Amino acid sequence: MKRLVAILFGVLASLGSVWAQEADSLRTVAVEEIVVRGARSLRDIGVQKSIMSDAVLKESLSASMAEVLAQNSTIFIKSSGRATLSTASLRGTAPSHTAVTWNGVELASPMLGMVDFSLIPSYFVDGSEVYHGSTSVNVTGGGIGGAVALTTSNELPSGLNVQYIQSLASFSTHDEYLRIGYGNGRWGGSTRILNSASENDFPYINYDKVGHPREYNKSCGYHDKHLLQELYLNGRRGGRWSLKVWATDSSRGIPKLSVDYRDDDLTKAWQDEQSVRSVTSWRRSFGGLRVAVLGGYNIDLLHYIYQFSKGGGLMERAVDSRSLTHHTFTSADAEWSIGNNLMLAANLKGSVSIARSEDVAPLVPVGFEGHRKELSSFLSARWKPIESVGLAASVREEWRDGGWSPVIPALFVDVTLLEDWGLIVSSSVAKNYHHPTLSDLYFVPGGNPNLLPEEGVTFDLGVECGVERGALKAGGKVTLYGSNISNWILWTPTIKGFWTPENLSRVRSRGVESRANLSYRFSRRSSVEMNAIFAYTSSVNATENSASYGNQLPYIPLYSASMSLTARLGDWELKYGWQYYSERYTSYSGTSFGGGVVDGYQLSDVSLSRGFTVGGVRVKACVGVNNLFDVTYQSVLSRPMPPRNYSASVEISWGK
Repeated sequence: MKRLVAILFGVLASLGSVWAQEADSLRTVAVEEIVVRGARSLRDIGVQKSIMSDAVLKESLSASMAEVLAQNSTIFIKSSGRATLSTASLRGTAPSHTAVTWNGVELASPMLGMVDFSLIPSYFVDGSEVYHGSTSVNVTGGGIGGAVALTTSNELPSGLNVQYIQSLASFSTHDEYLRIGYGNGRWGGSTRILNSASENDFPYINYDKVGHPREYNKSCGYHDKHLLQELYLNGRRGGRWSLKVWATDSSRGIPKLSVDYRDDDLTKAWQDEQSVRSVTSWRRSFGGLRVAVLGGYNIDLLHYIYQFSKGGGLMERAVDSRSLTHHTFTSADAEWSIGNNLMLAANLKGSVSIARSEDVAPLVPVGFEGHRKELSSFLSARWKPIESVGLAASVREEWRDGGWSPVIPALFVDVTLLEDWGLIVSSSVAKNYHHPTLSDLYFVPGGNPNLLPEEGVTFDLGVECGVERGALKAGGKVTLYGSNISNWILWTPTIKGFWTPENLSRVRSRGVESRANLSYRFSRRSSVEMNAIFAYTSSVNATENSASYGNQLPYIPLYSASMSLTARLGDWELKYGWQYYSERYTSYSGTSFGGGVVDGYQLSDVSLSRGFTVGGVRVKACVGVNNLFDVTYQSVLSRPMPPRNYSASVEISWGK
C-alpha cells in the first residue's frame, strides 16, 4: 500500500505543474493553434481554492455534499455512513475550524460550531468552492482550516423548465427530485423539492464479535425532505432582488455500535431535525463599482431521543434532548475596480445568535441558554503593478459579546512565470481566530466561560499550470502548507463524571495538497478524462510535556487520495471513481492500544449512463455500483459501512 501511495504521489507531482483552474478565474489566450491559460484575475490573486463543477455536483441524486467533497477535494469527511453525522476536516484541523456558507449565510450551528454535510443535498447546490487555509479570511472569519462556500445560481430562468429524477437503490432506498423554474426576463423563480428515504438496513460481517457473525445495520432508517424556493426580480432602476428559502425536515435513526451486544429491541435512538434558512439580497453594478446588501434568518430545531426497555414491553427515555437555535444576520459588500490593475473591497456584517438546550428526561432537567452578538468588518486591496505580478492584502476585525478580537491580517501574492503555459506561483499567509461555541461556554454540566479563542497562523505556497493543445488538455497544482494553532479547545473528562473543555493544546499542521487533470477529445462526442487528488496531512499535538506529544490527531489520515476516470462515447458515459484513506487514530493520545486505530481502506465505484432526446424531452438513465469490490471498512470506529450496493435512476427534463 505504501508503494501504491508513493507511486500515486509521484504521478501527481509530475503533473502538478499543470493544474487547470476554472474558466471564470483565468483568462484564455489564443496563440496560433495552442490555447493556454494565463494570468489570474484580480479577485483570485494568491487564492488557493478548489472548484466543484456543475457536472460533479449533479452526478448522483442520492449524493450529499459529504460524498461530493470526499471524492473531489482534499477534505476528509468523518462519517458513520449515509444519513449520519458527516463532518469535514480541512488541512488536519477540527470540524469547527472549517467555515461553511450558503449564499452568504453561515451554516455552522452557533451552539455546536460545525456543519453536518449529510444534510446538504448536492442537487440544492449550483456552485461549491473550497478555500484552503489562509484564503478563507476572504470569505469569513473563524476558518482556521479553510472554508466551503456553497451557492445556488443567481441566473434568471428563461421560460419554463422542468426537471424530474427518480432513483432507486439498495437497502430500500428511494429518492425523488423535482425542479420547476420560470422566468420572463424581468422576474422569475425556481422551486426544488427532494424526498429521500431508506431502511438503510445493510448486512455486514461483525469482526468485533467472537465468531464474526453476519448482522444487519438496524434501527437506522431515515426520511429527509427538502424544499428550496427562489425568487428573482430585476429592478426597474437597475439591480437585482432575490429571495431564497431552504427548509429541511429530517428524521433519522442512529445505528448501534458493532460492539453492542444488547438485543435490538432493548434500546433505540433517533434524531429529528427541522430547519429553515432564508436570505434576501439586492445587488447592483455602477460601472466599476459593485454593491450587495444581504439579510437572513436561520432557525434550527434538533430533537434527540434515547430510550431503553424496562421490561414488559415498556420503554423509558433516558435522554430527551431538545435544542433550538436562532441566527439573524445582515451584511453589506462593495467591490470597486479601478482600471484593470486595482480592486478595492469592503464588507460589514452583523449577527445575533440565540441557543437554548434542555434534556427533560433526567429527574432534574438540565440545559442552558446562550446569546451571542457579532460584528465583522473586512477590507482588502488587490493590485497588479505589472501584468505578471499580483499582490493583495486584507484585514478583518471582529467584535463578539462586547470585546474586540485582535486584527486578522492576510497577505497574498502570485507571479505568472510562463504565460504560454499558465505557470503561476502563488503564496499567502494569514492569522485567524476561532471563538468557542455556545456549548463550549455554557453547556450544563461542563461549559467553560473562561475559554480563550483558538489562534492560528497559516501559510502556503502553490505552483499551478494549465495548457490546452488541440484535443489535449492537461493541468495540475501542488501546494505546500503549514499552520500553528494555539489554545486548541479540547473536551476532557473530570473526576466529577462529566466532560469539560479547556485550552490545553498547541497543534502543528504541515502537508501537501496535489491535484491533476488530463483529458483528450477524440471527436465532438467522444472523450476521456482523468482527475486525481493526493494529500499528505501531518497534524500533530505540539504541546510539550503532553503524553501524546508529536502524535497525529484523531481521525486525521496521514495519506488520502482519490481519482476518477470518465469515458464518453456519443450518448454513453462510463465513470470509475476510487478513494483511499490511510489508518486513523481514534483517541487524542494517538496510541494503538485498546482498538484505538481504524484501518485504512480503498473504495471503488462505477456508473454507466446514457442520455437521449424524445420529442423535445431530454432523458438520462444511469446505473451504478458502489463499493465495487465489496470492501469491509469503517470510517469511524465500531460503525460498519455498507457493502457492495447498487443504484438506478432516470432523469427527465424539458425546457431551456
